[in-house]
Amino acid sequence: MDAVVVGGGLVGSTLAERLSQDGHSVTVVEQSASQLRNLSDHLDVATVNGSGSSVESLRRAGIESCDVLFACTSSDEVNMVVALMGAAIFKVPRVVARLRAPEAEASFQAIAERLPGEHVSLNPDLAAVEKILSLLPVPGAVDVSPFLDGHLLIAGFPIRQGSDFGGLLLSHMRLLFAGTPVMVVAIRRGSVWIVPHGDDEIRVGDLVYFALDRAEMTNVLALLGARPTTDRRVLVAGATRIGVAVAQRLEAKGTAVTLVEANEAACREAAATLQRAMVVQGSPTDRALLEEEGTPHAAAFIACTDDHQVNVVASLLARRLGAAHTFALVDDPALSGLVGDLGIDAVISPRLLTVGLAAQFVRRGRVRAAAALLEDHVEVVEAEITAGGRLTRSTLRDLALPRGVLVPAILRNGALLVPRGDDRLQAGDRAVLAITAERAVELDAVLAE
Repeated sequence: MDAVVVGGGLVGSTLAERLSQDGHSVTVVEQSASQLRNLSDHLDVATVNGSGSSVESLRRAGIESCDVLFACTSSDEVNMVVALMGAAIFKVPRVVARLRAPEAEASFQAIAERLPGEHVSLNPDLAAVEKILSLLPVPGAVDVSPFLDGHLLIAGFPIRQGSDFGGLLLSHMRLLFAGTPVMVVAIRRGSVWIVPHGDDEIRVGDLVYFALDRAEMTNVLALLGARPTTDRRVLVAGATRIGVAVAQRLEAKGTAVTLVEANEAACREAAATLQRAMVVQGSPTDRALLEEEGTPHAAAFIACTDDHQVNVVASLLARRLGAAHTFALVDDPALSGLVGDLGIDAVISPRLLTVGLAAQFVRRGRVRAAAALLEDHVEVVEAEITAGGRLTRSTLRDLALPRGVLVPAILRNGALLVPRGDDRLQAGDRAVLAITAERAVELDAVLAE
């Protein structure tokens, strides 16, 4: 596809890189000449120096013939203008706007629903909140993504010494989980990512992503050596938009929440917003304060201040004090890649979450959901299988799918299944497919044929 990306900042540049790697033609519109030079030096993309809200700049970027427009500057207002111009003036068939403020999302949808084409708003803050909430019920997981209406979880776990999975051949998984959907979809071994086959082995030190039925969670956790905590208290550091939203969602579920915030005004605002959560003024890196507020016995410590280095330090301190699970909001690529080495259970990157959501809109076929696994090296896609498509023409074994493509689960008539090589996909099935990032461009051909 021909894609125009307005905004060459952290989100825009990451998205442009992802689209370019997938074989799409990308043009980035950015006002900063230095950011454009950096993009040109490192990425195979075209660039236009100018304002994304300028008709002239958009025309120079080729918007009149583009297939998809991404508005992802740091300003909600600019993104709304760019997206609505693309839809109303240039009739771009697919428009994606990055919007953080709920009122901006509501306004955009109210206008966009009257315009032709497909229009979607993506909220990085909401994506981060949903990711945090999906991680909390899965002890020990570094990453969790729900698929198939929540029936299936793709969850990544480090394999530690003493785990029953250490030394297990993947072909023996069915002996452990006979008749139930549990399958390995990806392995990170050192710096290498693997979409595995049956003769691959799980080793201690691997980071392993499982596709599993929620009903099998307890069994998988037991084999991993992870144990759910009985204390449900959660500490949230940072009265940011994300921190307050997480606290609201948790208190609505009856979870005891303590919110720690250094800024007095932000504390007062959070206290007025929250119903039952305790709001405490203080630094999330103050050891005495964290001990006083029960961190050593907390089920989870979630650091989501606007300072991502503080989030890392606070999470490490909370882990040392005894918090069962620690999560840190980190959008610094240099820090987020160190999750396994830092001792933090999970790093949440709004940037990567937004890029993963945006990238699904350039996929061919009926893609319903997509997620990039940790560090964006493996992509998981949920697609609806259509009649006459390539995926229905023969058994999975005989389809000759590109190497690196795995089909870990399907949803058929409400039942979750792990397909075998001699199984055949049917029209109306919803299939989950995993593929390495460098081969993701080949997935489009499979879904479109």
